[in-house]
Amino acid sequence: MSSEWSECSLGDLIDIKHGFAFSGDYISKKQGKFVLVTPGNFEIGGGFKEGSAKYFHGQYPEEYVFSPGDLVVTMTDLSKTADTLGYSAKIPEEKGKTYLHNQRVGKVSSKSSDAELDFLYWVMRHTDYRQWVLSTATGSTVRHTSPSRILDYTFLLPPIQEQKAIANILGTLDDKIELNRKTNETLEAMAKALFKSWFVDFDPVRAKAEGRPTGLPAEISDLFPDSFEDSELGEIPSGWGISCVNDLCEWVSSGGTPSRSRKDFWENGNIPWFKTGELNDAPLLDSAEKINELALGNSSCKYWEAGTILFAIYASPTVGRLGVLTESGTSNQAAAGLKAKGVIGTPFLRRTLLFSRDELQNIAVGAAQQNINVQILKDHKVVAPGIPLATVYSKTISPLDEQQICLAKSTRELCLLRDALLPKLISGEIRTPDAEKMLEEVEV
Repeated sequence: MSSEWSECSLGDLIDIKHGFAFSGDYISKKQGKFVLVTPGNFEIGGGFKEGSAKYFHGQYPEEYVFSPGDLVVTMTDLSKTADTLGYSAKIPEEKGKTYLHNQRVGKVSSKSSDAELDFLYWVMRHTDYRQWVLSTATGSTVRHTSPSRILDYTFLLPPIQEQKAIANILGTLDDKIELNRKTNETLEAMAKALFKSWFVDFDPVRAKAEGRPTGLPAEISDLFPDSFEDSELGEIPSGWGISCVNDLCEWVSSGGTPSRSRKDFWENGNIPWFKTGELNDAPLLDSAEKINELALGNSSCKYWEAGTILFAIYASPTVGRLGVLTESGTSNQAAAGLKAKGVIGTPFLRRTLLFSRDELQNIAVGAAQQNINVQILKDHKVVAPGIPLATVYSKTISPLDEQQICLAKSTRELCLLRDALLPKLISGEIRTPDAEKMLEEVEV
């Protein structure tokens, strides 16, 4: 490492300002312009996460309004392992949203020209920094840190040009990861919009009933009727029916958890075993834990093939979260596995379940344990357009879903590269020219 790197503390370079205690009387989940930034907006490992937003609908001090790009740090964590405590994030620029500086979140400001905030953002995602935060944290159930503890962290600071180069390399990877994420959000929005138009709002049927063109190719338009009829679920297109979710599936079954006391079930695991917290309405590439073949043969776990949809059935409000296996795997008992009938297709079943989420969550909220079970899921009634139209939808959307999988895999590789480079660049083990060559090799 170059002798130009000098030891300093974060306190030599930055200040951290506490947030404001916004009145709970004006905080709700009802959407609005003003979003409170909370510890729930921090990704494990650092970075900003939209998550389940809390909105503020009252008056607020102007000095507690964030600007896009502001550097923030979380000082409270409710999880058992303090997954996000102390990590940094940057306030995103989202059209129509203004982010407010809530308590237990610190705003970082520079007080020295010796350091780039973009570089310190990565320092505050480094493993050494993370260990310092955990070692100085207080509390057992709820873990806390403070500005003073964070500011006491010491590290080696490279020259300003090296800081900029390191921040640029890691930021370039982050930008590509974020682009992939937004592209996947767009792809999913397209798939959901088409489903809603065809099977929820019945736009082509309404167009035909009013004598207007559907805007669809003739062979697809002909599959839609031109009138409506009453049903137990309300007005539906003539000739369509009401089916149960089970009617759309080859099978529906629940997952299971191998005995934790049997270490031989978990050693050298090669079978993905998902928990509902890992379901994010997206393709499932890998799980935090894995089991082995011995566990499959001696537990309630099922071995499900790629294309199986995992659907959360326990612990409202997580009921209704889903994911699609991209390789064979299984899950715990808090999720059910559903395999779409081949003629219907996974894309149609996937969006049918997404648009059933609110109703199933309402059932869960009314239950004693705030859960549903596999039978409730199987029996849940949905509008059935008939196999030909469901098949057309799945064939239309399959390329978008395949693209989601490709982008998710690319994102995983980029995250692995970023997370491998971060500690080595911050410590000086790898110099920026070598890291730049690595980015060229992966065409970033």
